Amino acid sequence: MAPASVGRRRARLVDVAAAVGLHVSTVSRVLNGDANLSIRPETRDRILLAAQRQGYRPNAMARALKASRTGALAMVVPLLRNPIWSSIQRGALHAAAEGGQIVMILEQPQDDIRPPSDYQYLIEESRADGLLIATAQRSGGERPRSLTVPHIYLNRRGPRRGNNVVMDEEAAMRLFIHHLDELGHKRVGIIDGFTVIDTVQRRTVAIRALCAQRGMSPTFEHAEDTEIGGYEATVRLLSRREVPTALGVGNLSQLFGMMKALREAGASVPDDISLVSFDEDQCLAFLEVPITSVSMPLFELGAAAVRALIGRVDGLAGTDEMVTDPLVLIERASTAAPRATRRIGS
Repeated sequence: MAPASVGRRRARLVDVAAAVGLHVSTVSRVLNGDANLSIRPETRDRILLAAQRQGYRPNAMARALKASRTGALAMVVPLLRNPIWSSIQRGALHAAAEGGQIVMILEQPQDDIRPPSDYQYLIEESRADGLLIATAQRSGGERPRSLTVPHIYLNRRGPRRGNNVVMDEEAAMRLFIHHLDELGHKRVGIIDGFTVIDTVQRRTVAIRALCAQRGMSPTFEHAEDTEIGGYEATVRLLSRREVPTALGVGNLSQLFGMMKALREAGASVPDDISLVSFDEDQCLAFLEVPITSVSMPLFELGAAAVRALIGRVDGLAGTDEMVTDPLVLIERASTAAPRATRRIGS
């Protein structure tokens, strides 16, 4: 037998009103949570019960027009093919659903950097209630037109305090450097994106300070967040007079380029060189040499940013937030104590 709901038309507001014998406007005000409506508690309960029994769902568009809200948030990300965004987006979508919102995802191409103010029209034209901005441009690069709409900078710091939700990059790099130091590495190479990216800048500053404290020597190569960027940066590092005994890499795309360069150089991981990724993904456990990684609170970051933005949309004053948990180093087979000093490929 087919379910009773099959073929049944969607319940309307007039149906609920007819079921309780009240005017449509009264039922509408109850279902939309009008706090100024004076009505007996038992009547309110009767309306809510009738709506529930009939499966009535308010018209989202009509409700948005009355409340001057769209029920949507816009999230601007720099590169959707980077796997970390799937985890961040899952957290954002989960928190949005809890808050009765949806999230629209917009990709900002790496070769067409646009300031966040270029997306302000989405709010001004009532397409979204607020902006989640995860673009790869550090504060200071913004054009004169600044944001005047509810917004949160996600995984980066914006030009003003109170609108930033980021992760603890210093703590992440502390895990990375401590792990290599415990293994006995003193020469560390870091391949990461360009320092115009706020997260890269914070990692770079943290690594320099941590290495100075431990008597370690860091060497940086900043490149595009792509496979070719990681490949070319690794080739440059391996051509140095003193090759690092351990490498840290900023993202998964760069990691795969790095691994190709190491194979071509005849470098064995971890016998010749240890390797740590600053991005975690389950695929790293299934490579020929499973890769040690720093696992960041990506899901929690997305969720925290959405909750903060909903607060801004509701008119609440904000403070900067740093998401710190869970943050762990996942040790796999790609790191080991350094071999005696020798040239790679010799």
